[in-house]
Amino acid sequence: MLLVSGRRKIFMSKSRVLFKSLTFMTVDVSGIIPTVEKEMDGTSGALYAIFLNALVASLKSQPPGEATPKVWASALKDSCAALSRYTPARPGDRTLVDALYPFVEVLEKTSDVKKAAEAAQEAAGKTKGMPASLGRTVYVGGSGFEKVPDPGAWGLASFFQGLAGIKKADDGWEKL
Repeated sequence: MLLVSGRRKIFMSKSRVLFKSLTFMTVDVSGIIPTVEKEMDGTSGALYAIFLNALVASLKSQPPGEATPKVWASALKDSCAALSRYTPARPGDRTLVDALYPFVEVLEKTSDVKKAAEAAQEAAGKTKGMPASLGRTVYVGGSGFEKVPDPGAWGLASFFQGLAGIKKADDGWEKL
């Protein structure tokens, strides 16, 4: 899996084992944080770092056992709450939050990671043409951004698609 922030790329592998052992995955998610904090610059990097640190804290507070979709949904919801204390971004602002919140909400309701990933992708697609109220588009300005989805929302939705096993390298995505 690949997260892109500006010139930086962060590779994340083994994402489909996400719903296995809670202890294993807490350690695995913890291992991503130093790379995100060091390599992802800009606001997105800070938001990912805050979110992932909150996610690990929430996962550690869960009782030992299987990391079910319900456990993950609860931890992700806690992480969204933590993130909202540091950013005013909400769905409709044309940011990565536009894909994040629908993923968490649908995962919580259905326990189905594929449906959650599809909801994130649909929401990211809806950022195309959406006026930007936060993020790079606001301070860089210019035109043309309205013809494409928000890159942060699209990138996060793509991560969720990979997590759910929906997108494959031959779907036109970057081949490594």
